[in-house]
Amino acid sequence: MASRGSTLPTTFEDDGLSSGGLSRPTSAQQVADYIRRMIFANRLRAGERVPQDEIAAELRVSRVPVREAVIALDREGWVMIEPHRGAFVVGLDEQSTRDHYELLGRIYGLAAQRAAQRGSDEGIAALVTFSKLLLDATDPHEFSKLNLEFLRRMVALGGSRRMSTAMRQLAHSIVPGDFFAEVPGAMAVHKRGMRAVVKALKARDGEQADVELSALLRREADKVVVMLEATGAFGEREAD
Repeated sequence: MASRGSTLPTTFEDDGLSSGGLSRPTSAQQVADYIRRMIFANRLRAGERVPQDEIAAELRVSRVPVREAVIALDREGWVMIEPHRGAFVVGLDEQSTRDHYELLGRIYGLAAQRAAQRGSDEGIAALVTFSKLLLDATDPHEFSKLNLEFLRRMVALGGSRRMSTAMRQLAHSIVPGDFFAEVPGAMAVHKRGMRAVVKALKARDGEQADVELSALLRREADKVVVMLEATGAFGEREAD
């Protein structure tokens, strides 16, 4: 699986699942990303114990960042920590995947609404101008960087520290690696949705901006679900 363009992947060799260790000092965030990749690639399946000692040895790190990573993944819903037993993989399923993007849509939609309501004329104009770079981008890795910057600026226009905190808590991705490079059709879907969002922001229509961003994330969820089903990341379905 390609890893270029994600938050952390340049620290891993090849597809991020090699046993060659990390190419620079690790962190709990990097280890968490590695474990997500293991789950995503079915190296760790639902119900299995997370082999913390093995992961520490594989990545050539101490158990401290691995423990911290597991705690973070427990909060995110990837694993479940059972006292005195260890951490066990929860795994991926369609319902939780859609819920993840629904939550993102709600919080980003609210951020868009606040930006439209509270942003200065100069701030809105600058955001609209920046959006042209985003919508003209053709390389998925460049598009990802521009999209993150657009969202950062949009959130800043809302002037809410609480909103920024909530964004950070939901920042992890179900799809390891560069989302727009990994998910077929996602960039085209995102561009169409962002055009509608930008139009609403320019018109100072906060409610419509909220609606459009929420709808955009639902459409992206559809793409992710199709991809995860095709790759077998949801695991085997129980017979009816």
